[in-house]
Amino acid sequence: MDIIANKDNSIRQTNFELLRIIAMCMIIAMHYMTKGMQIPKLSVDTSLHNLVFRLIFAFCSSAVNVYVFISGYFAIDSKWSIGKLIRLWLQVLLYSILIPIILNIAGVVDISLMDLSVKQQIFLPISYEHYWFATAYVMLYLFSPILTTAIKHLDKKQLGAVIIAPLTVFCGFKSVNPYLIPWDKYGDDVIWFIILYLIAGYIRMYEIPFFDKRGVYLYIVFSALTFAIAYVASCIVRTAGKMEYYMDMTYCYNYITILIASIGLFYVFKNLNIKSNVWINRLAGYTFGVYLLHENITLRELWPHLLGIDNATGQPWQILHMLLCIVIVFVIGCIVDAVRAFVFDKVRR
Repeated sequence: MDIIANKDNSIRQTNFELLRIIAMCMIIAMHYMTKGMQIPKLSVDTSLHNLVFRLIFAFCSSAVNVYVFISGYFAIDSKWSIGKLIRLWLQVLLYSILIPIILNIAGVVDISLMDLSVKQQIFLPISYEHYWFATAYVMLYLFSPILTTAIKHLDKKQLGAVIIAPLTVFCGFKSVNPYLIPWDKYGDDVIWFIILYLIAGYIRMYEIPFFDKRGVYLYIVFSALTFAIAYVASCIVRTAGKMEYYMDMTYCYNYITILIASIGLFYVFKNLNIKSNVWINRLAGYTFGVYLLHENITLRELWPHLLGIDNATGQPWQILHMLLCIVIVFVIGCIVDAVRAFVFDKVRR
C-alpha cells in the first residue's frame, strides 16, 4: 500500500517496510477478534478472556494510523500521477469482483442471492465502501497534491496551526466528550486520514522532539491507557448505566490515546537502524493485497470460521491460535497479491 509514497524496492527503507508488515499483522489480529466474536462489550463481560483480548486489541489499534503515517512521511518525495490512481483502483476492483466470482464458482457463495447493497459494494467498491480503508485512501490520494504543497510551503508555525485546528475538533473534543457526536466517523474517513497525512508531513519536515527518545514508552503507556479508560467506562456503565457510548470510543483511531500511541510506534521504527532487506521490502509491497483479500465482503466473516476460531475460543492456547491464524492469512494474502502484481506488471509492460 504505497501508492502515495511510491518508492522503488532499491530505495525502500526497511525499517518502515517492517512497520508496514507488522501493522498489517496487527490489523489481521483485530479482525480475528472482531469477526471472530472474541471481544464482547466490557459492560457485560469482564472475564479474563475478554480483558486479555481487549488489552491486545488496544495495542493493535495504532495499526491503521501508522499505515497512513508511512504514506504521508514519504509523500514529499513522490509525484502524483493518474497512473498510480488507476493502478490502485484496479487493484481494489480486481479483489472486489474476482473473489466473489471464484467463491461462486466453487459453490461457497451464491452471488444471485445477494442483496442489491452487497452487489453494489462488489461492483462499485470505492463508491459503496466495500473496503472503507480503500475508499478513504483513494480520496486521500486525490487530495495529496494539495496537502503535499501545503506541507512544503507552510513554515513550521503555520503547518502546526493547520494541524492543531482540525485535530482539536476531530480528536481532542471527541476524546473528552462522553456523548454521541453525530459527525464523528471514528477515524474511518478521509478527514482523519488528511489529518494523519499532515502530521506525518510535519514529522518529516520538522520532527516532534518529544517523541524522539520516548516512542516505545509512549506506545506502551498510551495503548495500555486506552484499555484502562475503556475498563473504567465499563464500570460506570455497569453501576450507573451511563458512559456506554464512551466505553467503545476509546478504541477509535481518532481517540487521543490511540493517536499518541500511533506516533510513538511510528517513532520506534523511524529510529530503528535496520540494514536494507530485499525480502522485507518485497513482502511489504503485498500487504495491501493481504487486506483486500481477507476483508473482502464474501470472506471477512468466512475465514475466521474456516480457521477454527469458534473451537479455539476460551482455550488456554488461543493466543497461539491467533498468532497462527495471522501467519496463515498474511502468507496466503502475500502469495495471492504476488500473482496479482506479476499479472499487472506484465499487462503494464
